[in-house]
Amino acid sequence: MAVITLTTDYGWRDPNAAGLRGRVYGEMLQTGTVAPVVDLTHSIQAGNLNEAAYILRGAYRDFPAGSIHLVLVNSIFWPETPLIYCFLDGQHFLGLDNGLFSMLRPDLQPSSLILIDLKNRLDCTSAEALLAAAAAHLLDGGSPSLLGPPASDWARRATLHPEVRSENSALIHVQFVDHFGQLVTDADQEWIQRWSHSRPIETSIRGQKVSKWWGLNRLTAGDLYFRYNRYGYLEIGMNEGSGDKALAAARLLGVQAGDAIELRAL
Repeated sequence: MAVITLTTDYGWRDPNAAGLRGRVYGEMLQTGTVAPVVDLTHSIQAGNLNEAAYILRGAYRDFPAGSIHLVLVNSIFWPETPLIYCFLDGQHFLGLDNGLFSMLRPDLQPSSLILIDLKNRLDCTSAEALLAAAAAHLLDGGSPSLLGPPASDWARRATLHPEVRSENSALIHVQFVDHFGQLVTDADQEWIQRWSHSRPIETSIRGQKVSKWWGLNRLTAGDLYFRYNRYGYLEIGMNEGSGDKALAAARLLGVQAGDAIELRAL
């Protein structure tokens, strides 16, 4: 059974996210086909496409094939930035053509790209209304081709990626700071093992050395550590740095998303 998901930078306090959910339910009730609506998150940092791509990339594959992902990040630029539909990795995506969808899976090309132009829905005067109508249409078994004309290409945006400086040195980047204050880098386990030839790695951030691994080394309170998260990305965290000390590693080290870190292979 397909599911509809919502991902925005609207926040949870303002009425925008609730209004979007209401739009989706209203459109589903009109078609008579209803499915669960899941809020992936509405806490994307305003306009942060890198953050949105990381969260959506990690989450969408856990949903049933054919699910519909409605994404509104940096939507202040609609209608100058058009709305687009794409079918990628067995899932439907609806949102602005601002490069976000190209960042989800740089290794894949969409099998279908359509500019959303619902000429028969003059009552839809906002991006939220148009995407809600498109989502309900797809859920009801409607053909994506009825959403508008085919698009020859989509907006492309480069993702953060590690940069090899030598066989012993590489630059990696913080792509996200998670709920536990861990710095999620753009270096995945496969890349690190290939670059380092499975040698031990270390880094120094603002004079703080990181060489221990979560689960492999004895850690004391305040120790910095490496670990791979469930998506395979290298993280840097602080032992006992969650709870009331959430974001402790990021704050202590003065690091934020987008910052580069030198990684050394020993």
